[in-house]
This record gives sequence, structure tokens and C-alpha cells, in this order.
Amino acid sequence: MTYRSKELGLFSGKGSSSRRAIYKGCGYDDGDLSKPLIGIVNTANDAGLGHVHLDRLANRVRAGILQAGGTPFEFGTIATCGAVPIGMPHFRYELVIRDVIASSVEIMTGVQLLDGLVLLASCDSIIPGVLIGGIRSDVPCIMLTGGPQEVCKSEGRSVVMSELDQLVFGADYANDEAREKIKYLEDHVCPGPGACSLMGTANTMQILAEGLGMALPGSSTVPAVSAEKERYATQTGRRIVELVKENIKPKDILTREALLNGVILTMALAGSTNAVLHLLSIAREVGVELTLDDFDKLSETVPVISRVIPTGKATVIDLYNAGGVPAVMGEMKDFLNREALTVSGHSVGDICELRRSSDHAVLTTAKEPVFANGGIAVIKGNLSPNGAICRTTTISEAIRVFEGPARVFHSDEEAHSAVVSGRIKKGDVVVIRYEGPRGAPGMREMMMTTDALVGIGMGQDVFVLTDGRFSGFTEGAAVGHISPEAAAGGIIAVVEDEDMIRVDIPGRRIDLLLPEETIKERLLNWKLPLKKSKGILGIYAKTALQAHLGAIIDDTVETEGQVTG
Repeated sequence: MTYRSKELGLFSGKGSSSRRAIYKGCGYDDGDLSKPLIGIVNTANDAGLGHVHLDRLANRVRAGILQAGGTPFEFGTIATCGAVPIGMPHFRYELVIRDVIASSVEIMTGVQLLDGLVLLASCDSIIPGVLIGGIRSDVPCIMLTGGPQEVCKSEGRSVVMSELDQLVFGADYANDEAREKIKYLEDHVCPGPGACSLMGTANTMQILAEGLGMALPGSSTVPAVSAEKERYATQTGRRIVELVKENIKPKDILTREALLNGVILTMALAGSTNAVLHLLSIAREVGVELTLDDFDKLSETVPVISRVIPTGKATVIDLYNAGGVPAVMGEMKDFLNREALTVSGHSVGDICELRRSSDHAVLTTAKEPVFANGGIAVIKGNLSPNGAICRTTTISEAIRVFEGPARVFHSDEEAHSAVVSGRIKKGDVVVIRYEGPRGAPGMREMMMTTDALVGIGMGQDVFVLTDGRFSGFTEGAAVGHISPEAAAGGIIAVVEDEDMIRVDIPGRRIDLLLPEETIKERLLNWKLPLKKSKGILGIYAKTALQAHLGAIIDDTVETEGQVTG
């Protein structure tokens, strides 16, 4: 058994004196430097709910590495909480951070000549960020996610963050009862550290880290404050040393079969639509072909077996108690690629035999599902020729074919203002554009508008269409990721108020009901609104791929359908 630093003699012999001197100055000795050098990527900080407790887990990971004969080197990278800048232009950073984190992990691992990585993260774009960084580093990696937070109980039921958002963005503040309820939830809806306990992007990505084979079986849904989570942390530390000695890297785990398993699990759990962006981007990094067509094909046959909010009323804590991801995989074993390898050394098939659901009110069987198929649907048509995405489980069957007049806005804030002021009526189609990867830039989540519509009881009376994206919290009738985006000259750029739009979820189409000649004439007269961004947002505006390709920074591919300046 060998590994990079040993095989290349990076810390032995005359040529490595300066390296040894640097690390000896940090307190390491020759014995430490003769062992596998393991980086602990710790996204802990005091400002992120999902990450505030990760130092405790990092200490356990460190102990496991030492027990297994490795030498731990802990380093930090940035991590944010997207709930903080909602309604602010700063929300644009929340997808861009994925590229920044990936680069930081890649740089640190390369410069410090580390042999392997434990990737410790909890939320949204942070999880794919550290994972993509690990892939680029091309060393063995294993993930440990921070887990879901405990759940607030109010009026005899579980209440999660999305309910507070719907109250805030749709509330009548003259209503004393509404103000009182908002204040109560503000004080209680986040009982402690961990990811908000619904099937938002954070828990979707935590579950996918395990489902893709990059985290130990059973680890992802363990509550953040549980002692069991600490035990998994120690086991993760021990296992990374073995992975380094076995030279098993992310590209060995993240095959096409594994990524298709990720798609299947996203469908089965009615996971966040953001998972589509992240899975496409992970596939690009490992050189595996994965397209929206794969999502669309699987959505026709994969059943939804979860009742976790927003699809039902259960929480991720309930899912954990029902058996966690091994139980999900056990119920979905006939759909999954069972030969796929995992960092545990066991195959997906092995894990499928571990558990079944112990609570069918939370996690059903594939034979008696919540929905027969289609947790996430890919929508095309003349308004989204490259594809758009919707979470079908939050859209009433009665409105899955919908036709109405467009109400056009250039930001989430503008659309939200129209909703709460009463300018949006039942039957309208709200179009929010210039919120795409390059147009925002940063592809913001349209949380304010959708939450306001649900909050005032119109979530199933109005469709929201956007080239931006949606939160994993999002409920109601919404289609996002429209590609090409408005800033790339997509047809969504030339929609006008009162234009009729038809949404046909079963038929997988959204169409602007205008003659083709009229659309072409409008496109010829269209000009990109002037918007300049500096720093990382400026880089993203110039180089981000369109949503159907994952919206990741990449200026090495063809520019068709992209903004060029």
C-alpha cells in the first residue's frame, strides 16, 4: 500500500528539508510526516446555522485519523447561510460560493501536498463546493455532513423554517395574530445547530453525499446534536486513512451509475431542484455524461416515497427515525444501480439490504408510493428549449395544465412587491427574468415571491416562471432554471405583459403563445440591459454555464447559448 507523499518521497530525503522544516515549525515531527497526511476541510463558523457545530465533529474526525495512523491537518473554508440575505442583492453569492469553495479546497490540498481529505460541510452549495474541490484535488476523499437540526413543535405539530418565511413574505403586518406568530417562530423555529429539517437543498445534498457513495452509510440524516453523529465523525476519520492506503479517489466512486443513483434518490425524495445543478456540475468534474434528459427519463418511472416537507408533513428527523438513507435505498433497491461502490467499501447493493422503512407514514414503499412518478420534471417548449425544472410534488394536479397572462418582472423583489400589493391575480403567470446564472449574476432563489403567494393562499392559483432558481423550501406552482436565460438572449427576455403563456407539466412544455415571426422580430430588437459586476460576480457573469449545464464557472466549452461579454 502506498500514497502520494510516500510514493513521491515528498517528506523524505534531502530535497524535502524545507517542507519538513515548515511542518516542524507547526509542531509536527518526522514520525508525523511519515504517515498519510490527511486534510480536514472544516466549514465551521459562528454565522452559519448548519456549520456552527462542526468544530465538535472536526475534533472527532481528528481523533479517528490519529487512531488509524494518519496525521491530521485541519483547515477552514468559507460557508454561508442563504436564509440570511433573502431579499437582498447579496443573495447572488449563494451559488457562486460553490466555485469559490471548490477552488479553495483544490488550492490548499495541492500546495500543502496532502494525501487525502475529509470534507466536513452541511448546507446548500457548500456541500457540492467541497466535493468538487476534492474531485479536482484528485486525492482520496470522504464526506461527513453536519446533519439536520432538531424540530420546533408548535400547536402539536412540527414547524420548520419555510413556514416562517411564508408568514413573513405574505403576512398582513396589521394583523396582531400574524405578528405574534412570527415572533414566536423567530424565537423557536431554529432550536439549535444543523440544517433546517425539511427536504430543502441542505438536506437534499447531505442525503446525496451518502447516496452517491461519498459518506458512510446511515450518517447523513443523524441529527446534528446527536452523539451518534460524533461516532460517525470518528469512524469517518479512521476510514479516510484506509481510503488513502487503498488509493480510492472520488472518480472511482462517482461513476455514471453512482450519479444516476443520485438522480433516482432526488426523485424518490422529491428533493430540491438545486440538486439538478449540483449533480450536473459534479458529473462535469468527473468527466461523466449526465444531462437533463437523464433526469426527465427517470422522472417517468421513479416513484416518490417520501412525505418530508414540502411534499408532506414529516421532517428529516422523522426520516432518520424511519431508517434514514439506508432505508430509502432499501425501498428503492429495484431502481438503483447496486454495483456502484461507496467509500465504506460496500456496494450500494450491500447497503440496500441493511434496512427498510420502519414508518410508512414518513417513508413509504416503492409499490405504495406517495406519487407514482415525477418528483422533479424537466420542462421544455419554446420558452425553455434547453430545459427548465419543476418540483411536481408541490403543484396540484388540477393546475398542471395552466394558461394565463404574463406579468413580467426583472427581480424577485419587484415580483414580491406586486404580489403583496394585490397586483397579481388568480390565473396570472408571473415571469421573473434576468435572475439567471449570468443575468443576476449568480442565479438567485426566488423565495420571496413564491413564499408570499403561498402565504396569502395563492400558491396554487398563480404560476411563477423564472430563469433563476428556487429554494428547496419552495412550495406552490413554480418552474425555474429556464434555459437559455434572458441575459443569454433566451425567449424569456422578450415576454411582455399580457402575453399568454401555457404551462403543461404532463406534456413537459412551457410555451409563449405568440407566432414564431413575432418572437423572432422581438429577439432581433432585444438588447441586453446594461449591468456590470466586479470581483467574483463579474467573473461569474462572464464564465458561468447555463442552468441546463450546471451553472458552474467554465470558460473552456463552446459559447453557444451563452453571454459573451
